[in-house]
Amino acid sequence: MSSNNPMALERGRSLKLRQLLYVLGSVVFVIIVRLFYLQIDQGAVFSSLGEGNCLRTEIIPPLRGNLLDCNNVMLAANRPVFNLYWQGGSTGKFTDQSLELLKKLESILKISFINDDMLKELKYAERYTRRVLLEEDLSFEQLCKISEQCSDVSSLVVENHFKRIYPHQAIASHVLGFLSRVEKIGRAGLESAVQAELQGQTGYVIQKINATGKTLEKRVSKEAVAGSNIVLTLDLRLQALAESLFEKDQSGVCIVMDPETGAIKTLVSYPNFDPNIFLEPISEEAWNNKMVVNNPLLNRATCALYPPASIFKLITFTAGLEEKLIDYDTVIRCNGHVNFCGRKYHCMRRTGHGDLNPVGALAASCNIPCFNIGKRIKIDKLAEYAYRFGLGQKTNFLLPEHSGLVPTAAWKLSARGERWWTGDTLSTCIGQGPLLVTPLQIVRMISAIESGYLVKPRILEHETVEREKLHISKDTLKFLRLSMKEAVNSGTVTLLSYIRGFDVCAKTGTAQTCSLGLDKEKLLRKHLEHAWLSGWFSYKGDKPLAIMIVVENVGSSSIALRFADRFLRGYRQLEEANRQASLSTEL
Repeated sequence: MSSNNPMALERGRSLKLRQLLYVLGSVVFVIIVRLFYLQIDQGAVFSSLGEGNCLRTEIIPPLRGNLLDCNNVMLAANRPVFNLYWQGGSTGKFTDQSLELLKKLESILKISFINDDMLKELKYAERYTRRVLLEEDLSFEQLCKISEQCSDVSSLVVENHFKRIYPHQAIASHVLGFLSRVEKIGRAGLESAVQAELQGQTGYVIQKINATGKTLEKRVSKEAVAGSNIVLTLDLRLQALAESLFEKDQSGVCIVMDPETGAIKTLVSYPNFDPNIFLEPISEEAWNNKMVVNNPLLNRATCALYPPASIFKLITFTAGLEEKLIDYDTVIRCNGHVNFCGRKYHCMRRTGHGDLNPVGALAASCNIPCFNIGKRIKIDKLAEYAYRFGLGQKTNFLLPEHSGLVPTAAWKLSARGERWWTGDTLSTCIGQGPLLVTPLQIVRMISAIESGYLVKPRILEHETVEREKLHISKDTLKFLRLSMKEAVNSGTVTLLSYIRGFDVCAKTGTAQTCSLGLDKEKLLRKHLEHAWLSGWFSYKGDKPLAIMIVVENVGSSSIALRFADRFLRGYRQLEEANRQASLSTEL
């Protein structure tokens, strides 16, 4: 009955219609809310994602700044590198013409491209508009042939970038440093120390691409800014001369510095290395062959520590004179040794020097006056004079350095748990014992004797000259200079007196590396003494230059003396050639 009731049927249809409208309204509401969320609330996010799908950002690396010597000779520069790419997408497929082009490239580059892997990669590139690297670092001849024979081929693209190069290979390697292979960031030397100035500012290019990856539009978003060129105080001619002094199996340091301004003209740490090897992958075998023996990565000029040997006698005599323990007229009797606490402390000449005045004693590098001073001076007072000359502290040089060690009573008690004995002072007075210095500290100390000022060593031309007055009396400085001059005239450095045109003052030293009780004839090379020479020279009245040479494990200071002789003779040749060239230019 009810099913045939018109009113009931009408109500049923009305209910179904309301339910349908409710569902439809709910769906429309959900769609509207979703559209509001996607287009209004999240519109910026999806717009960015959309742009990301069609826009690509390409980095433009800036041109790295050059490093130049004081004569504007390139020490670290950039060379252009041309790479050849296959640019897919020109036809959408790999054709017979593409294959013929590959054969032509094989004849030009002398490389086999026609193989399954390469063909598969090129077909993929054509289909999806990708780029494939064919060859890196094209030679000029190859570039010319490709340009001549394939100039109308759109599938080939040549792109260039710049690669760091060190044109003089290993020369000045410890000063220049090197770059990391991937990031191209300085990892040592000046490449690291002035990274911010050299690197410049990165640029960006925005590319608009389609769904297949084809570039539709390209625009520069930010221009790259090249790094700054930096001029060093280093003189490449002198640097190469100094590095040539060392033989393959030797280790050591040679530094030449302007004592007035602190400008480093030469800084050699040997063995050296070729910074170019870090720009390419290097095998473990090659690394072991080149970079392990004698630790060529160690900058011995600033980070190696040596006993200063007889070079330190300059400070011992200074302390003796300044503290009135000796005077300029003291007669020194050298019998070859002194006795102290039941032990003999020997002079370098076991037979003795006889009677000497202080100038002659220092010129002859006699140990006896140093021992006599050592008996009467406290180690802390001796350390005070060492500090005045810049030992035991960093020089504030731009490159990493060690501070060395000037021992004191407090140091020994703290480091070894023992008190300081006068016998320790006697050893320290002749530059032995726990006393340790860097070669850079020694050339700074010698420069201070010549100029009267303790100067900060500097390697960049734009660095400010920083120096402070050396707190040593004028009379004592005059005595030190006279003694070093006498060492050349009649003492331990007479070999340098035979070189024409030079005025030289110098001091040598032989630094022990093992106990004196060992038989020298049975020693291994690593146990032999280090050779020192330090002083300053002037050629034909020119401004003086300080020089410091140390050669490791050679047994005698005569080796450093011969190095200095060869350097000065080479220096004279360079100067005469330079003067002749200047004269020719004037004429």
